[in-house]
Amino acid sequence: MSDVSHERELPLHGIRVLDFTSMVSGPYCTRLLADMGAEVIKVETIAGDLIRYGAPLTAHGSRYFHAFNGGKHSIVIDLKHPDGAALARQLALRCDVLVENNRPGVMDKLGLGAAALRAEHPALVYCAISGFGPEGAMHDWPAYAPIVHALSGFDAVFMAAQGEGALPPIASVQVADVLTGAFAFGAIQSALIKRFRTGVGDVVDSTLIESAMALVTGDLQVPQLQPTQRILTFKAVRTADGFVIPVILTDKAFASLARIINPGWRDDPRFANNRARVANVEAMHAGIEAWTIQRPALECQSTFMKADVPCACYASPTDVLNNAHLQARGSFTQLIDEAGAFLVNNAPFQFASTRTPVRGLAPSLGEHTRALLSSLLAMNDEDIDRLLADKVIC
Repeated sequence: MSDVSHERELPLHGIRVLDFTSMVSGPYCTRLLADMGAEVIKVETIAGDLIRYGAPLTAHGSRYFHAFNGGKHSIVIDLKHPDGAALARQLALRCDVLVENNRPGVMDKLGLGAAALRAEHPALVYCAISGFGPEGAMHDWPAYAPIVHALSGFDAVFMAAQGEGALPPIASVQVADVLTGAFAFGAIQSALIKRFRTGVGDVVDSTLIESAMALVTGDLQVPQLQPTQRILTFKAVRTADGFVIPVILTDKAFASLARIINPGWRDDPRFANNRARVANVEAMHAGIEAWTIQRPALECQSTFMKADVPCACYASPTDVLNNAHLQARGSFTQLIDEAGAFLVNNAPFQFASTRTPVRGLAPSLGEHTRALLSSLLAMNDEDIDRLLADKVIC
């Protein structure tokens, strides 16, 4: 954990967040809030967040969970118990921000919805993350990233770019979840600015479907035009030992590319400008690959990049962790658990005034239950022991 003097420099120092999130989208949002100095109190069930048990695992727990929940506090409350819901309400009234990613309506049934809490605590910034929003025909559909990728047009755009006969992509990266968490994080900052100016908070409604749609913003314009126009696609080309991805978007990049692989292309009408290159992108890719397939991927990347032709090899997760540029930039924080040291990627932005690394390991389940009830609600040991005996808390 960072030292106190450093914590006071962080942008959200002094902000308290009550975190009713699980899995990826909500926890990523609240981890970013914790990275920025907020005190994040993660409320969990007795079973705990499901990703506490998600691979990759060590004998001591989930590294996946640490990556999304570092620097938080954990309190276990049975929200289905009347006393548990009342306890959570008391905590919410002592917080600046509440973030939840339950199905719409769940928090209202518990008496923890935005309207109920903000009626008593108007300064509260309440952020609800869901798949499709609180109302409408799809409001109660399951909000898993692969479902959202399919419904948002994201997968269809990917599939179309692969060519005729391609299958929908296999879902392994939680794009919609992470992006929604980042968008929610940004929206919360805007609501806090409003609160600082007016004293009144707001309700943030952040959805996975609209976050995924943001990734295909340009593609959503295509079917609205008659005739439809083609959007430029970027295709990997084979090398002698793998693949590279060239990105030929500007006339300058194309001119440099032509000098390297085929000077005659500079006078070829198929490639005269960006629109022509879009129409003849398959021919351009074939020509590039005829050159790259004779050379190793790293040589292709180096040759093109030196000539200001954007091009990259495909890095594995191991390559990313060992990337000297990212290490020098401070893109990772090393954490140590019972199984040893490991790296977690930091927030994807930095400040000139202070560093914002991950602020420590994720908490063990219920690690801070007693301390938080004592400090925030002034409960004595006898009261806390009664709640433990009644299985309201853990």
